[in-house]
Amino acid sequence: MPSIVFSAGDPSGDAHAARLIEALKVRNPQLTFSGLGGPAMQRAGCSLLEDLTATAAIGPFDAVRHLTKFLRAKRALDEHLRAQHPDLAILVDFGDFNLPVIAPLVKRHGIPVVYYISPQVWAWGRFRLRSIRRDVDRMIVFFPFEEAFYQREGIPVTWVGHPLVESAHPTMNREDAAARFGLNAWRMTVGLLPGSRTDEVRRHLPLMLEAARHIAWDMPGMQFLLLRAAAIAHEAVSAPLSRAGLEVRAAEGLSTDALQAMDAAVVASGTATLETALCGVPMAVVYRTSWPTYVAARLVLRIPHIALVNVIAGEPIVPEFVQHGAQPERIARAIVELLRSEERRAQMQEALRRQVKERLGEPGAVERAADVVLQSMK
Repeated sequence: MPSIVFSAGDPSGDAHAARLIEALKVRNPQLTFSGLGGPAMQRAGCSLLEDLTATAAIGPFDAVRHLTKFLRAKRALDEHLRAQHPDLAILVDFGDFNLPVIAPLVKRHGIPVVYYISPQVWAWGRFRLRSIRRDVDRMIVFFPFEEAFYQREGIPVTWVGHPLVESAHPTMNREDAAARFGLNAWRMTVGLLPGSRTDEVRRHLPLMLEAARHIAWDMPGMQFLLLRAAAIAHEAVSAPLSRAGLEVRAAEGLSTDALQAMDAAVVASGTATLETALCGVPMAVVYRTSWPTYVAARLVLRIPHIALVNVIAGEPIVPEFVQHGAQPERIARAIVELLRSEERRAQMQEALRRQVKERLGEPGAVERAADVVLQSMK
């Protein structure tokens, strides 16, 4: 039977790979799936060689402590490729591992490689274009500017749009959403979205909670809703919350219904900024990583913005607070200014709709990606 091997390494990649597997199964029920990934892929029918979702880190320096697990996963995959020789490999994001380690390994076995969800080489990793040309047969990308980038570099690429376009649809209005999450619909709500990786939450959540304290001081009666990603242990958020001395409601998962209850949000840089934008929630974006990773990134970064919504728009629609610039007082000031001005919130919402939402393509991205994958197997 035809088979596909996957390599995904963080909760987001695991979820995207799982949806792609489900779309492929609809098109060809004979397909079998195996590889490196996480629980979502396993539930979708992928036979896991190693669960890598617990290794998700922010940058290569933070990932070093997982080196033993990465080496074990590489050996397991190597043995699997030798024994089973799948028809195609799909590498999902996770560029610090998939590009330098997995892509050349797969190519040595003579297996075609499709890369699903481009690492941000257009921002920081142009030195990796040579290895992409050598080891990747086709890129499948979510953003139109990525398609233009790879086309300029002579790399086969297909833009399919972004899967969030069809999934970011609330199922309830603001009043019902407030009731669902234990909020008062008559009070303003600020969302706190610290990230989907343990390292991100460790760096971002205390910062966000301190910013929330400043917001509450300036605007008494403010309420806060913290969204904990499913992959984050409850203890990772409960301890900081208990020390904060602040009333914060907590909900699991990046729920579009939870976003519906928010008047503004503080969001860790990443895909969550897109879902927040698609739901029309004004935001401030924060990002902190280890200092070695930050210094290395500054040396190679080739774009003026780090928030995806700003990268897509090509201008700073939402304020960004990065590394040493991510100070609670500054973040709080930006949110308070948004909350106190209905006009500023409306302007940001309109910019997010016109310059972000409308550039993410039409619904059906995963199905289009599945069609590209099947074409690559012929």
